[in-house]
Amino acid sequence: MTRMPKSLLPAFLPRLLAPLLPGLLLAGGALAQDIVLPEPVTAPEPGQAAPAPAPAARIDAAPAIRDAAPAAAAAAPPLARLAPLLALPDEVVMGASLPRPGILRLTGEVAGIMLALELPADQPVPQGLQLALRSAINVLPDSAAIEVAVNDAPPVALPLHSFDGFQLAELPTPALVAGSNRIRLAVRQPHRVFCGPEASFGVWTELDLTRSGALMSQGVAAASAQGFAQALSQQIGSGAALTVRVAPGVDPAAMRQLALVLGAAMQGRGWIDFASPYDMGPRPAVSVLLAPAVDAQTPSVAYRRDATGAPVMVVAARGAELPGLAEGLQAVALPPAPPLPLLHPGKARTLAELGQGDIIGNTRYFQQDVGFRLPDDWLLLANQKARLQLHYGHAENLPAGANLLVKVNGQTVRLLPLDRDGGRLLPPLDIGFAARLLHSGANRLSFEMMVPGNPPDMACPPRQFDMLVVAQDSALTVPVSPAMQLSGLASVLAWLDPAGVTPDPKATEPQRIDRAAAQLAAAMPPPEGANPAVSLLVTDFSTLPASLADVSLRALQGALFAQTPPADAGVAAPAPQFDLGAGDAPAATAPAKDRAWSPLAWAARSRDRILASAFLASDQDLSDWLQGRRGDALLIAAETERPQALQLILGPQADPRGISRTLDGLQSSRQGNGAAALLSNDGSWQVWAPVVPPRLQEPVTLANLFPILGNYASWSPLLFAGALLGLGLLSVVPALIVVIVFRKWRLR
Repeated sequence: MTRMPKSLLPAFLPRLLAPLLPGLLLAGGALAQDIVLPEPVTAPEPGQAAPAPAPAARIDAAPAIRDAAPAAAAAAPPLARLAPLLALPDEVVMGASLPRPGILRLTGEVAGIMLALELPADQPVPQGLQLALRSAINVLPDSAAIEVAVNDAPPVALPLHSFDGFQLAELPTPALVAGSNRIRLAVRQPHRVFCGPEASFGVWTELDLTRSGALMSQGVAAASAQGFAQALSQQIGSGAALTVRVAPGVDPAAMRQLALVLGAAMQGRGWIDFASPYDMGPRPAVSVLLAPAVDAQTPSVAYRRDATGAPVMVVAARGAELPGLAEGLQAVALPPAPPLPLLHPGKARTLAELGQGDIIGNTRYFQQDVGFRLPDDWLLLANQKARLQLHYGHAENLPAGANLLVKVNGQTVRLLPLDRDGGRLLPPLDIGFAARLLHSGANRLSFEMMVPGNPPDMACPPRQFDMLVVAQDSALTVPVSPAMQLSGLASVLAWLDPAGVTPDPKATEPQRIDRAAAQLAAAMPPPEGANPAVSLLVTDFSTLPASLADVSLRALQGALFAQTPPADAGVAAPAPQFDLGAGDAPAATAPAKDRAWSPLAWAARSRDRILASAFLASDQDLSDWLQGRRGDALLIAAETERPQALQLILGPQADPRGISRTLDGLQSSRQGNGAAALLSNDGSWQVWAPVVPPRLQEPVTLANLFPILGNYASWSPLLFAGALLGLGLLSVVPALIVVIVFRKWRLR
């Protein structure tokens, strides 16, 4: 019998244990035992009597306290958790946000949110809720409260007095029903010391979603597809990621297919973290285990519970083949994100038609965005005007300096004072702004209010009336545009399907690239329309596309690689030695530069200004454009002749989650009008646009002639001026011919 060398055992051990992983990982923790061994028996010396036999050794089978689970934790009843209905931002904003996974924050003097609670139909309906609450120390405890409304029942107020940490608040309510429930939270939390826009961000109340919900009377239910889907919905809604543990020996294609299936079920709202079954750390509430099928059996899926009672979906794959997962994921109750309403140019659309009701602001700092979408072929670059008919009103006697900013895509178009003519709805106000501030795709109209304190160093007095009201009959009108588009990445990304995201098989770090491609694909929201010809190849520096053949490798590495500080960066400069004696001569100063006018310098400056404003694009090649810029990934077309084939080059410091957020913003905003984009982990991007004119997608008629000429003139003023000059010169030629011919005729 041939024996395996001992040096190969560590390499084959993970493969040998892979079929046993589901049972090993899901088995409950065994209780340790203290074993008392008998004392060693020594032989008696000559002349001594044999000692009396010792009593039999006793083995203490009592579990060690250090390894036993606490009885209270083991007997804790299961909790049906609360989850937000809609996706929330992960940065702190006025209102509701998720600054950390599982922690819901309500910021501002007043804030509210609607939560969902799913209760099983086969168990008794709970008669109460528990809320884990924590408030900022700036909140005035005597006046702060949170109102909880369950379904159609009247709201119940709870005082806010948890400042040191999360404390559980019990709320009896008979309004819960089996199935779907709606829980409305509304907080009122004035600042105890200050008053003003800055103080609005200093008051907040947090809700721990992992400890808030309804306690079920029965024990943990048996693992099922329905239970896994419900737990997954709660976890994704709370902002936590889904952990997929990939066992050794799994085909990377199976991992990518599983990520696509999970991403489609989460509708682009969740994030997937890949891990190894051998990784140590806290177990998530919901997880997926992907392992190879035992002895190449048929792919299968099973639902278990781990030692903590959390549901686990165990997927056994045979090569790249996965089992059917529709049963376990079709019940994921994540409401889809509502699509942005389409605004048809040339027709006035009210805020109500855009899905926005009356906007009411009651915080010292208030901001409300109204999103809408313009057609993909809408483009106006000239000085056409869009119009907003604003119907608004504000409270009376607001402090001096209170104002309202009306913004379009982050650009302020009007500042309105709110410290006069208050107490009523004002007549509609027409606000005109440049239509070039808008673009095809997603746009936003914002209303931002700032009301200072009076005085700012005292608590705000209680108010009985609303500070700001923007009526829902306010209307927005956008002028009609010819069907034109700017060439670039935005028009291609709009048609990218998650299945079109693939890893580079020639990557230097194949595991990192495989997982990054799967994560990016799973995080993409489902597109409205997909083009199978559009693809995205995720790679590193091992394979550069043909479009980067003329780009300096040093410039590319300088843009994507982290800069190492110099060796003497931490050494302090020596202190200067001064001698301020009376007889010291003044320090020599550098001679002033000669500011005499030079024709060559004037010509150079004029040339630079003309080139900078010649085109609505970059006047540099990609190598020069990358100089001095920093990013974490580069998005570019793989070949100039195939703009549908995109390539994403990840730098060493690229974070797939941050790059995914940046790609989503670049895709939804349609701001990637260029041939390359330098992406950063913080969600920002920089676009390099070569000199490519806009594409006209409709015939030229008398009605659209002037908008078309305006777009080309705004895209390249130099080219348009040169064309007009050329036409002017050409028009002189017939006149000269006529003059010469008639003069010769008269001379005859």
